Amino acid sequence: MTLHKGAQKRIYFEGATYFVTCVTHNFVEYFKEPIFCELFIAVLKLAIKIKEFDLYAFVVLLDHFHLLFRPHKVEDLPKIMHFIKRHFTRNANFILGYDNEGAICKSLLRLGEKDNKFANIKENIEDFYEFVVNSRKQFFAKYGSNQTPFLKFKWMKSYRDHYIRNNEDLSEHVKYIYNNPFKHKIPNAENYKYIFNNYKDLISEI
Repeated sequence: MTLHKGAQKRIYFEGATYFVTCVTHNFVEYFKEPIFCELFIAVLKLAIKIKEFDLYAFVVLLDHFHLLFRPHKVEDLPKIMHFIKRHFTRNANFILGYDNEGAICKSLLRLGEKDNKFANIKENIEDFYEFVVNSRKQFFAKYGSNQTPFLKFKWMKSYRDHYIRNNEDLSEHVKYIYNNPFKHKIPNAENYKYIFNNYKDLISEI
C-alpha cells in the first residue's frame, strides 16, 4: 500500500484496478466535437505505450471521460492521469489555435528525452504529432482560423477515483461505462463511437 503525498489524499494498492472520472472545466462540452474525441483516443493510445497500464474499459463524451484500468506499478495512477490530462490539454489548445506548433514540438521532444523507451516509441510519437497537426487543419477548415466557438481548454482540477474491490464491482463499472451514452441520452447511443468496445486493440483481457 502506498499513500499519495499530494493535496488530495489517495491510497494505492499493488495490482489494484481503478475507475477514474475526469471532467472539463465548467463542464464545457468539448467532446461534442469529434475532433477532440479522436484526440483523446490518440492520447490514450500514447499513454498506454509510454506509461504501461492495462485498460479494461473507457468512454469519452460531452464534458467528461471514464477509465477503468490497472497500473503496472502501484504508484503510477497519478502519473498516468497527469500524462493524459496534460497532453490532451496541450494538444487540444494547439488544435484550437491557442498554442503554436513550436510548443507542441518541444513537448514531444521532452517526452522522448525523458523516457528511456524512446527508441521503441519514436514512431508512435511521430505518428501522434502528424495526427495533431492534421487535426488542427481539420478544425480550422471547419471553424476558421480567426475565431473558434470554444474557449481555451482546461480540465476540472484533479479527478475522482474508485478502487475496484472485487469481480462484481469490476463488472458493475464496466456496465456503467457501457451504459454512459444511454445515461446521457446521446443520439443513436447503441452505436456511439468513442467507447471501449469499438477499440479492441486498446483493451486488455480482464
